[in-house]
This record gives sequence, C-alpha cells and structure tokens, in this order.
Amino acid sequence: MKYFLLITVSLLSSVYIFNYTIDPFGIQNKLCEQKYKPVLNERAKKYRNIFYENNIKYYDSLILGSSRVMKIVPSNSKITSSFYNFGVHVANNAEKLYILKEWLKVKQLKTVYLGIDYFNFHSLQRPLYVNYQKFKEGVDINYFSFSTFKLSIKSLINKINDKPITYFNDDGSINYVNKDKLIMQKKYNFTTQHFIEMAKNGIEKDLVNKKFTIENRVYDILTEFKKLSYEYNFKLIVFITPMNHSVLDQLETNHQDILNKFKIIDKKLVGIFGEIYKFNTRNTLNENNENFYDPHHYRSIIGDNIVNRINNINDHYGIILNKDFSNAL
Repeated sequence: MKYFLLITVSLLSSVYIFNYTIDPFGIQNKLCEQKYKPVLNERAKKYRNIFYENNIKYYDSLILGSSRVMKIVPSNSKITSSFYNFGVHVANNAEKLYILKEWLKVKQLKTVYLGIDYFNFHSLQRPLYVNYQKFKEGVDINYFSFSTFKLSIKSLINKINDKPITYFNDDGSINYVNKDKLIMQKKYNFTTQHFIEMAKNGIEKDLVNKKFTIENRVYDILTEFKKLSYEYNFKLIVFITPMNHSVLDQLETNHQDILNKFKIIDKKLVGIFGEIYKFNTRNTLNENNENFYDPHHYRSIIGDNIVNRINNINDHYGIILNKDFSNAL
C-alpha cells in the first residue's frame, strides 16, 4: 500500500509538473508558445482570460461580434490599443449582450464596437439562444488532469514539429497562422472562381436551403444594447460586417429577395441606433480577393480600415446609414 501511494503521488506530481510547464491553457508561454496550443472552447478561453485571469484591467473598450470581427486587431492602432476583441465564432446578438453585461458587472467601458451579421437574424439559426455554460466550462484549470496531459502532449508535439495552429493574440484577435503562411508563399487560392464557388455554396447552405427569415425578437436584444450605452455612458458604434464582392454578385443576380430582407434589417437598425456603418458595400477593398480569406472573413487590412473609418481617418470605406439615408432604401 505504501509503495502504491508513493507511485500514485509520484505519477500525479509528474503529470502536474508537466502540465504546468507546458500549460496548454495558454497562461504561461515560456516553454511552449501560444501558437502551438489547441483552442477547444474559445468562449471559455476568452471568458477565463478576461474575468478569471483579471486581464480585464488592461482594457477599457470592447469589440463584440462573430468570427467576422476577429481580424479587427486592436494592437494595430493606437486608437484601439485599449480594446479587447471578444469576437467568437457564430456568436449571435444574445451572446454578445451576455458578454457586455458580464463586463459591465466588473468594469466601466469607454467604447464598444458592435459588429452585426445578417446571419444573426436568421430564425432557423437559434438567434436568441445562449449557452451560458459554454463561457464558463473549463474555467477551473486542473493541472492534475489526464485530459490536460493529453492537451499538453499535443501542444508539445506541435512545438517540436514547429506546426503552429490558429490561435488568439493577447488582444483577443485571431491569428490564422497557416493561412497567412500560404499567402506569404503565394500558394493561397485568391482566384475569382474560387470565391464565386464559396459564395454560392455559402448562400445555398445558409440562406436558401434553410430559408432566410427574420427573427424580429433580435431587435429587442439590440435595443437593450442601446439602453445600456445610455445607462453606463459608453460610446456604442454599430457596424455591419464586410462581405467580399462575390457574395453581393450572387445575391444581386440570383437572390434579390434575400437582399430585400437585408434592407429591412438596415432600416430597423437605423431606427434603433440612429446611425450605423455599413461595410458590406461595393468598393475597391471588398473587390480585392486578396483582402479576404473567404467571402465573409477578411484580413487585417480590412479590419484596420474599419477602425480608421469609424474614427474619421478615412472616408472611402463603407457608408454611414442614418435616418435620412434609410428613407431612400
């Protein structure tokens, strides 16, 4: 029994030391850098990073949205250097509101950038659903765990083989390591035909086969954003995320009914917020395939231009919708 206990203690100690040293959760990066560590639940990872590791103290402003805001890189500009990008994949507006409320429980905000996708209104895509546990599961880190040990092994193998994977920067923005590597090597497929095919498939899958109908209760959620901005006195900037021209081409040619629904959403948003930025327009930036990874996910050059436009550094990207403009839609 004595030897069994010694062996058990030694094994657990070894697992703890190994897990703590590699740290697949990304808190420590001395031996194994963040780019080699798998992200299993980005909601919990970002939630833990801000609220449990107290990194909220470094930020006074927030970017909210889906993966379509993740390449707004706060550290790229002095204007946004105090912003945290809390974008998470397929985030709906109910989830964004939850994050905002959690933040306001802890700290006042100066500015919030709220990125909105038309997909957020799709009645068949659970636009009102929030799984609160998704943000909190895995928050308690267990270095004794053998499941953590598996993650540590995977991270170490990635490190040894120098195979970085997609990861989040400290400011919450995403780093598509392998895609950017292909771009640097001139091996990424930016051809017009490739983007047309991706746009067609995406529209068919998400908006046609699952017929796009507007869930009107989403507007109530967005109205709450506006109320909170008054109550907590922060500046709220609302924008519609960019699309590559291939999406607009397909919609204008084959799906005018969907475009009409988008216009209805535009007018409703202006009615709630008074003014919004619309970046899914035809312009030289959105017409250049090399500014996008795919028709909906843009590179940081687009993110930088979003920040500059919002802060009046340029006026050539996107348009501003207000009540006068929306009357003409």
